[in-house]
Amino acid sequence: MQSRLVAFRIFRRSATVAVLSGRTLEFVDIRHLSNTPKVALETQERFIGWVLENFRPQIVVLATGADEDEDRPRAQMLTQAAERKLLASGVPIWKVGDPELLESFAIPALTQKHELRAIARSMWPYVAAQHEPALDAALAGLYVQVERILSSGSQN
Repeated sequence: MQSRLVAFRIFRRSATVAVLSGRTLEFVDIRHLSNTPKVALETQERFIGWVLENFRPQIVVLATGADEDEDRPRAQMLTQAAERKLLASGVPIWKVGDPELLESFAIPALTQKHELRAIARSMWPYVAAQHEPALDAALAGLYVQVERILSSGSQN
């Protein structure tokens, strides 16, 4: 049985999710968040709860931005709130940053985020343009799936 993985990426004005079963991308979605912080937090919490209830993942990935996200307090606050909600759910969490993804999807390592998104579009061309931000979450999820496969293979 293939393990189901749910990957989230939180932006300043949206929360995205990608659901993978093995290497197959099953579902992507974007929830747009209000400009009002309290409403945004409530919407994000309901969104995460809905995803966890409907997909029942064995592991959750939380994709985090590069170091420059520290200059974006709203995105940072929303990501921290998402992490607290995910920890409370009891599902194991794996955090993946942009630098890890840029290093992992090409040799030599990628230097720009748009190069990473081009790779994602080539892997999943059927994802609609309005869902492209969810590809960040999908790449983080795929990265974790491959890392898990490789680490379990090295233990045998």
